[in-house]
Amino acid sequence: MINTHSLSTQPAQSPRLTRQWRRLPRATAALGLALWLASCATSDDPHQGGFISGIVGLTGGGYQQRVTQREGTYQGERDAQQQLQAEAQSVQQERAAVRTNMNQANARLADVERRIAQQRAALRTSGGQSAAGRAERQRLDQAQAHVTRTKGELRNVQPDKQAVGDLKARSAAINRDLNQIDSLVGAVSGKGF
Repeated sequence: MINTHSLSTQPAQSPRLTRQWRRLPRATAALGLALWLASCATSDDPHQGGFISGIVGLTGGGYQQRVTQREGTYQGERDAQQQLQAEAQSVQQERAAVRTNMNQANARLADVERRIAQQRAALRTSGGQSAAGRAERQRLDQAQAHVTRTKGELRNVQPDKQAVGDLKARSAAINRDLNQIDSLVGAVSGKGF
């Protein structure tokens, strides 16, 4: 009898090598699964993550941390907005106060001009040719020049367009000018305002 096993054209394989070839598909599958899972990169952002990220985010508390962080940011923005609104309201109140001061300054200027006109008329009726009359007329001219300059300053004040600090400084300067004008007019008439 002929040994057919020895006549086979296939080389004889060792049993050890055959087992390794059988393990190859399992190892390849395990390696492929590991690579697939690794390619599912996890992220705390639910918009960027996939299925694995969702599981990790839910179980690890990542989503809750993200929600808490976003709520904190939102609350900080709301607080900043409220603070800005309060500051804007304060600035509007200061601008309104400056407008009131400017209206009062205009009223004072109108009153001073009326008083200057009255005193000029009184000087004309009394003759006013003496040295004292000329000195009074000169003070009235100075007062009228101050009034004209102060009116120009008042026209240049724009409460809605200028910085509040600048407006306050201009208002204070105008009030100082008005006090000087009052002292000039009061000196002519012999009494203060």
